[in-house]
Amino acid sequence: MSASINPQTAKDADTRERILQAGTELFGKKGFNGTGLAEILTQAGVPKGSFYHYFGSKEEFGVVLIERARDEYLDELRVILGDRKMSPVKRLRTVFEHTRDECSATGPTVECLIPKLALETGQLSEPVHAAVKSAYQLFSALLAQVVREGQAAGEIAATHDPDRLANVLVMLWEGAAIRMQIERSIAPLNDFLTFVFDTLLGTAR
Repeated sequence: MSASINPQTAKDADTRERILQAGTELFGKKGFNGTGLAEILTQAGVPKGSFYHYFGSKEEFGVVLIERARDEYLDELRVILGDRKMSPVKRLRTVFEHTRDECSATGPTVECLIPKLALETGQLSEPVHAAVKSAYQLFSALLAQVVREGQAAGEIAATHDPDRLANVLVMLWEGAAIRMQIERSIAPLNDFLTFVFDTLLGTAR
């Protein structure tokens, strides 16, 4: 016999989820400091007391949002990077193509939470800043492992430091994403793919 679902528990989960969804959308559009708590509550359709039932402060809320966005994104990447039916370099390329294709489908001006908050790190509190920094570090660490596999397979030059190369890939990608926002075109993402995989890494093969 399946256990019955407590109506109050379901209601609490729904309320918390509405607050998180509102925060993700508003922080993605307006940034952390540009979004007021009242805006989040209005969009979520919940009273102020409900917010503080789940989150101790706006800062704590921001950390939860970043960690959630980070985990969702990295889970997607792990599926691709762990697919050993593809070569290491193909897996790396597919990760970036996957995000490029999402931007192409949703529009080049789409605002992603973590890159948006990364642009205002100098104005963020230390816990929120640390959460953003952690997201990028984990992304780089995933890429670095596949770079090592690529070196073992002879696809990537052994002269590259895997961790440094992974960090550079992330930095180049984020720069291309910012340029995409400026130009309102995914062309910078395609330029990234061409340069990195046809020139920078292509020279090893």
